[in-house]
Amino acid sequence: MANNETLSRPYTLALFEHSTGWLKDLEQIASVIREPKVTNFIDSPKTSYQEKVKQILSLLEGEVEKKSINFLKVIGESKRLFLLPYIAKQYKALIEKSEDKKTVEILSSFELSVEQLEKLTTALKNHFGKNLIIESGVDESL
Repeated sequence: MANNETLSRPYTLALFEHSTGWLKDLEQIASVIREPKVTNFIDSPKTSYQEKVKQILSLLEGEVEKKSINFLKVIGESKRLFLLPYIAKQYKALIEKSEDKKTVEILSSFELSVEQLEKLTTALKNHFGKNLIIESGVDESL
């Protein structure tokens, strides 16, 4: 069985190769899909995929562009709603690659101060180049 990244690749490439301006909407849709209640709803065999798409669209009403709504409908008809976070991640990576950018995620067991984050950002950009996107977060399990 193919993994989710492999399954999402054709959708990602189609979006990337045939139009622009998807990243904001994809990230917003993916954040909704990642919510535990939404994930459980998508995984539920009790609800039809048509109803699942309808409910997710109601959550995003007025928040995303028409083309994103249409894409969401296509993904829903294909019963692939679970792929949306993977599509968003791959799409972002393709944009970064085309712009010669790289993303670095900094995780620590506690919230970094602004000074600490600036120091790390400067050091990383000096080492890896100015086209570096820094994302920071907290993982208390570290």
